[in-house]
Amino acid sequence: MSTPSAINLLAESTTHLLPFWIAKAETDHEFELAAKARQLAYGRHLPQLGEKLGEPDDDDRCDEFAVLIAYAKLDGSCIGTVRIQISRHRPLALEHSFGLPPALREGRIAEISRLAIPARSNGLALRLMLIKAAYWYCRSNLVDRAFLCVRHPVDRQYRRFDLEDVLPSIEFIPMAHIGMIPHRIFWFDVSDIEARWLMNANPLHALYISTSHPDLLSNLQARTLLQETRGLLRSHG
Repeated sequence: MSTPSAINLLAESTTHLLPFWIAKAETDHEFELAAKARQLAYGRHLPQLGEKLGEPDDDDRCDEFAVLIAYAKLDGSCIGTVRIQISRHRPLALEHSFGLPPALREGRIAEISRLAIPARSNGLALRLMLIKAAYWYCRSNLVDRAFLCVRHPVDRQYRRFDLEDVLPSIEFIPMAHIGMIPHRIFWFDVSDIEARWLMNANPLHALYISTSHPDLLSNLQARTLLQETRGLLRSHG
């Protein structure tokens, strides 16, 4: 995966520490924290769905899934979560409701879902960092395309990401894994989105690429860039 940031790894970049850190859930207690966060966050607008999400499900512990949790540095409490599925031996969860076009199924694909932030304060900043952590998790695992299912009116918040619609007509599809609530399906090319943000002067390039956040998954961004750079050096002899 040849990207501008990998090529310019040694260039000057900005490091920014956050008031929270994000880590991958590993224990039953951590999965329970994520489930409780989902219940509280979804329950505000979708009480019936929130109630169903109050306990960890089988997918949380499946090898194809990664549950990420944001912890407040002040007291260690869980303040947000997101889940990523990398399709290896089974379809993405969204594919139980919608058949992806064959061209979008080629290579390694992933779905980013179950993004939940229980408290209302600092919601936008935390949402951006949870998605950044999911992006770098996908990139570090050599994902080709990632998908997100977003309900209305939250879909308007995702315009800033320069994402593509799976359905050009901007249709909303009822999703079986999200309580049959209609969702819009977005996707992006993991290796190309960085160049798109740069070309479009999207502020997310500075936040997601030019700025290093060591609190995200034990500095996964820097470790992934180092790995990519080593791969580039090996390919050039």
